[in-house]
Amino acid sequence: MSFLAPYALIGLLALPVIWWLIKATPPPPTEQRFPSLMILNRLHPRRADTERAPLWLLLLRLVAAALVIVGLAQPVRVAHERSLAAGSGRLVIVLDDGWSAVPHWSERVRTARLLGDHALEQQNEVVLVRAARGPDGALPEPFATRDRARFDALMGRLRPESWGLDRHGLVPAIQALSDGGRARVMVLADGLATPDDAALKGALEALGDVTDIRWSACDIATLGATTASGLKARVSVLPCPARHFEIHARSEQGGTLAVFPLDIPAGLSQAQTDLDLPAILRNQTARLTLSTGAADGNGTALAEMNMGPAGIRLLDEGDRRRPVGLVATPNDDTPLVGSAFFLSRALGNIAELRHGSVDQLLGGKLSVLIAPDGTLSQEGLQHRVDAWVKDGGELIRFAGPAMAPGGDTPDARVDPLLPVALMGGVRQLGGPMSWGTPQKLAPFPEGSPFSGLNQPSDVTVTRQVLARPSSELTDHVWARLTDGTPLVTATRSGRGEIVLFHVTPSPDWSNLPISGLFPEMLQRLIQRSEGVRGATATATTLQPAETLDADGILGPPPPGARALPASAFGNTVPSAEHPPGLYGPHAQRRALNLGDAMAALTPEMRLGTPMTPRSARPEQPLGPLLLACGLLLLLLDLVLSLARRGLLRRASLALMLPVAGWQAAHAQALPTQPSAPSPAATTPATTPAGVTPAGPQASDAPPAALQTRLAYVVTGHDDIDQASREGLDGLSKYTADRSSAQLGPPDGVHPGTDDLAFYPLLYWPVTEDVQADPKRTAALNAFMAHGGIILIDTQGAGTELDPDGGGASRAALRRATDGLAVPPLMKLDDHHTIAHSFYLLHDFPGRVSGEPVWVARHGDEALDDVSPVIIGAADWAHAWAVGPDGSTPYAVIPGGEDQRTQAYRFGVNVVLYALTGNYKADQMKVPALLQRMGQ
Repeated sequence: MSFLAPYALIGLLALPVIWWLIKATPPPPTEQRFPSLMILNRLHPRRADTERAPLWLLLLRLVAAALVIVGLAQPVRVAHERSLAAGSGRLVIVLDDGWSAVPHWSERVRTARLLGDHALEQQNEVVLVRAARGPDGALPEPFATRDRARFDALMGRLRPESWGLDRHGLVPAIQALSDGGRARVMVLADGLATPDDAALKGALEALGDVTDIRWSACDIATLGATTASGLKARVSVLPCPARHFEIHARSEQGGTLAVFPLDIPAGLSQAQTDLDLPAILRNQTARLTLSTGAADGNGTALAEMNMGPAGIRLLDEGDRRRPVGLVATPNDDTPLVGSAFFLSRALGNIAELRHGSVDQLLGGKLSVLIAPDGTLSQEGLQHRVDAWVKDGGELIRFAGPAMAPGGDTPDARVDPLLPVALMGGVRQLGGPMSWGTPQKLAPFPEGSPFSGLNQPSDVTVTRQVLARPSSELTDHVWARLTDGTPLVTATRSGRGEIVLFHVTPSPDWSNLPISGLFPEMLQRLIQRSEGVRGATATATTLQPAETLDADGILGPPPPGARALPASAFGNTVPSAEHPPGLYGPHAQRRALNLGDAMAALTPEMRLGTPMTPRSARPEQPLGPLLLACGLLLLLLDLVLSLARRGLLRRASLALMLPVAGWQAAHAQALPTQPSAPSPAATTPATTPAGVTPAGPQASDAPPAALQTRLAYVVTGHDDIDQASREGLDGLSKYTADRSSAQLGPPDGVHPGTDDLAFYPLLYWPVTEDVQADPKRTAALNAFMAHGGIILIDTQGAGTELDPDGGGASRAALRRATDGLAVPPLMKLDDHHTIAHSFYLLHDFPGRVSGEPVWVARHGDEALDDVSPVIIGAADWAHAWAVGPDGSTPYAVIPGGEDQRTQAYRFGVNVVLYALTGNYKADQMKVPALLQRMGQ
């Protein structure tokens, strides 16, 4: 133990004086009863001015005074002083400050500062050596000082780097320190192995005694992804206990588009998962982020940790955008007839589809061009499309009558945009004019991009154009019929590809375009394309545009950042010269990520004697604790002194009298206040004294009875319930800020169990696993019958958020509303009271827009013609949601923040509609009233 103010201990000399001052106390008063005046004559008073205090009281006061004096001397306890002060001379601190140090960076800096401060107090020199290269691309020079202020200032400025360590360059720097003699070495290692660990260990041992301090390497993880066959995320960790991760797909504004859980069992070092995102969400995904925490028994993350740039996977233009252009022709989109009609239906949910002429489509960013029969017959267009394909485009063509004129002359079949040469005419398979029968699909070849797809047995082909037989034809065939004739052929052209379907994109020649296999085949072809960067990939080297710092924030590149060859992306590990981030111009943007090319993580060998971070705890000041104990003892002495003199009882009575007076006055005032009769007021007068009458007390009232609150139905899905709670909380605050309605925090309820009578509005997110429940239905019917409104939300099912969930959502909605007293419905329009109960609205978006909202056609007259139910699929809760930090965590599609504002306004209108009913409907009758009044 040491003292920061040792001269304050002189006050201990005052203890004898204190003993002399407090050794005597006044005697306590003596109470005597006088039964008769005769006894007074027998009393002989004795003079007793003072009485010695008991020994325990004297010791109590001396201990209190000693604690106060010692506390003023500011004692400090040094934890594990022997381990920190072992040896003398220089202290060399080797600090790992690369990306792997981010999860425990604050603890590393605190430990390094503690070690350095303790050595500086012993008048020893401290040398700090950093293991990662700096922003200028050079390894920082060792920092040596004997000044504590300079050392603390440096530690306060230190930040980890977003690239790895340079162990190879660190070895010579450590060897150069050997010229100053032996030293104590403290290594704050990250725990990840490198090829130079053995050389570094030898250099450290030659310098002096080495102590290895490290934190749990199980908190280190890297996030990578592949986009060759769909978006797949890969998480790499050290072999550790089971871990739970969540991968968030985020937009450029930081909003969450989707969340994918991933569990890595104990002992495994890598796992991957498919990120199945709708095309419109994937196109808006700018980055994938990794959040991690220790997993409990249910696999739920308990605590998040900052992973730094290793937990971020940036997506570039080619990763997230593959726009598809469909060449349009007049009247080609006629429903159930035109080829564009069937192609649009097949591509609507899997691609970003654009319509237009060839010139219009190639004038913008395009990854895939789909050309039905007859759209590329002009020679000028063929040359332009051919150049686009050779520059990385993907051309998909379909056959038809224009591609197969009569005859078999080779000159008539010259077309540079065909993968194989064709024979003239159309092959007829089945029908009154043919001896053949319709052919089915043969299994896809092993090297075909369609390999692995499920082939329906009912897909048949009745007509096709035939490929001219040749020795190389087999190399170009991706799909065949059962008789061996090609159905889909392809060839490479420059960096691009040309694919030909030997049938039409409409059901004229085959029922393939109306089968479930057709969109899957198109999706495989789109995934093979290079993306929009293929159209402009002309630069051989890409300059850094924005780079990630240790906090995962994109910013200007550091001074040492250098250009990177375009061919090196995907196999380059980020470094100080090539930090992780985005490279190249915006149209040709490429992403360099830590987790894409990094080798598997392996544990690092011990570099010295192991020491846990807890063994280097900071100094603990004892002064405040001693002062607090001393003051508590003095307060105890005061209480005991008052008790010995008989004054404690009088003081307590004096304090109780004002309280009793206030209670009496309050009890007299209660009958004069208007209130409902309480059970106590109706209790008979024969209630025994001291027995509390039965009945509810004021404190038993639910919060919703004392404050207006919104409610949501608990679904049992943690993510949906959290979004409902955050959404209604955000809507309540938005409503309170812009209207006179003051709403409390929302409540989660279970209809049929909880009392719904306190809530004006109930938000019900319907999930696919909802089941019919008679108790819930009865409770909701009673809720609506007494004026409550239910807002039913299928959360974007069947929309761009969840294009495949429409059928399951409709079935779930039928189960949920089975037995519910839902009146006849109509679409909500801008003439309904909801559209102008506060804001004037013409549409009613949520997280998605354009979805219809249904309300009662005629409300209950007993309830002021108010619709008891509102049904939609706009996913309002995610649009209203506000996170704990005040941000809006979920992105809205496609209108951005303007659409979120409209969603909030719709929510305000619904809340005020639930609170006030149809009073705004009277304003719609003003013209008729004025007409009847003759004005």
